[in-house]
Amino acid sequence: MCDYANILEKEYLNKGIGIGVEKGIEQGTQNERIKNIRKLMIKLKMSFKEAIQFLDIPEDEVKEIEKYFKS
Repeated sequence: MCDYANILEKEYLNKGIGIGVEKGIEQGTQNERIKNIRKLMIKLKMSFKEAIQFLDIPEDEVKEIEKYFKS
């Protein structure tokens, strides 16, 4: 019984680590996109809308990213 508990513990720990890594990758990707949008806006004098179109950012991600430019 103790072995089964250890197996479950390791399985859930690995699952949790996997979720954490996935979230970290998502956040890193979003941060990189924000940085790239900002560079286009500053260096090429693009509007936010022009920059997201240029980078071909999916519409479902635009609303989340847009929050960083309104604050």
